[in-house]
Amino acid sequence: MKQQRKQRIMQASLIALALTVAASFIVPSLARAHSEHAMKPQATKVAAADAHAAHAGHANHANHANSDIKLPEDVTVRFADVLLLDQNSKERRLKSEVIGDRIVVMDFVYTSCTTVCPVVSAIMGEVQQKLGGKVGREVALVSLTVDPVRDTPARLRDYARSRGAGAGWSWLTGSTTAVNDTLKGLGTWTPNFEDHPVVMMVGDGRTGKWTRFYGFADPAMLVAQVESLIAARAATRE
Repeated sequence: MKQQRKQRIMQASLIALALTVAASFIVPSLARAHSEHAMKPQATKVAAADAHAAHAGHANHANHANSDIKLPEDVTVRFADVLLLDQNSKERRLKSEVIGDRIVVMDFVYTSCTTVCPVVSAIMGEVQQKLGGKVGREVALVSLTVDPVRDTPARLRDYARSRGAGAGWSWLTGSTTAVNDTLKGLGTWTPNFEDHPVVMMVGDGRTGKWTRFYGFADPAMLVAQVESLIAARAATRE
């Protein structure tokens, strides 16, 4: 049993290493999206990923970013009618007040994660940079914690600042019940938050069209989906 456990941990480490290296090609300017608290050098990311995967309590989370990678797919989502809290401690409903009539890019992270989530946040940072002035007007960026017990609004605010989040990028937490109900409606809930799926979503708050991207999504692909939704809106007005 000990030998099998050791082999599983080694496999998780190798998989985490391979995808972390791949992420450096998918996100060529990843370092720009990190602050001094993020893992800027690639070597640091690789070392942290190995340590994260080797730790028995976190191996599954590292493995989630690498196993069962699927192509993007259109999905149906349900928005729980609950109040959440943003990084400024303001109560907001996700569907009506955060997303509203905008197109949205959404991810799912927790601030104590040291490997997968910083990469996901860096990808969102790239999306923010590429979309420029569209963010905050016709496009909303949303990061929803999967660990509402620890991720208070103040903690999310500090984390958002360290990731270079600007206006139009909301970071959401709330009661455990409210966050779990929201995650369940979006199809991203797991009993153990450390095992949450590594996914990102792009959707249109007006039409209800949503696409789920698995693993470390290419920022250019996410932006292309946003632009496609914007073009589809323009076509309906012609």
